[in-house]
Amino acid sequence: MDRNEVVLVGRLSATPEDKPLPSGDTLTKWRLIVRRPRNRSGQTMTDSVPCATFDPEAAAFVRSLRPRDTMEIKGAFRCHVYGPTAAKIWRYEVEVSTAKAAPPDTADQPRPSRRPRKPFPPTQTRRLGDGPQPPEGQECRRGPAPPQSPKPSGSAIDGDMPDILVSVPPPRPAPDLVQTG
Repeated sequence: MDRNEVVLVGRLSATPEDKPLPSGDTLTKWRLIVRRPRNRSGQTMTDSVPCATFDPEAAAFVRSLRPRDTMEIKGAFRCHVYGPTAAKIWRYEVEVSTAKAAPPDTADQPRPSRRPRKPFPPTQTRRLGDGPQPPEGQECRRGPAPPQSPKPSGSAIDGDMPDILVSVPPPRPAPDLVQTG
């Protein structure tokens, strides 16, 4: 047998809206903010779930809350389809049958501050062209030094520039621009 049951615990995002219907019923709508578990980088993602109810007791309870108050809702998942055949719009919401207060989550409490990280030990690496030069005879790279390319003769690049710029070959003309004899 199929089942359509939804139980959510979250926070009220804003003041609920009441919409009187021609039948005399009142539809109360609001959004519930539901947190997801933290991802690997420690960020907390949230979902904003649209909710609606025709139940007067559930609507009265939701209207008594302030934005960011925590609640638990129970209901069913609904899909409404609007628009012409060629351009359908699908809207999903939870049709709430009961709503009640939920105890504040322990995640709402402020977290203890983290221990400060240990500073990184000073290294012997440096950016090319920045900072003081290493003492004569000392290498400033870790591991084996890359092979040195010879400096082009008659180059406009002087010896004070980092070696990485010297090893860049001059640009070649595009194949379609080369003139053949």
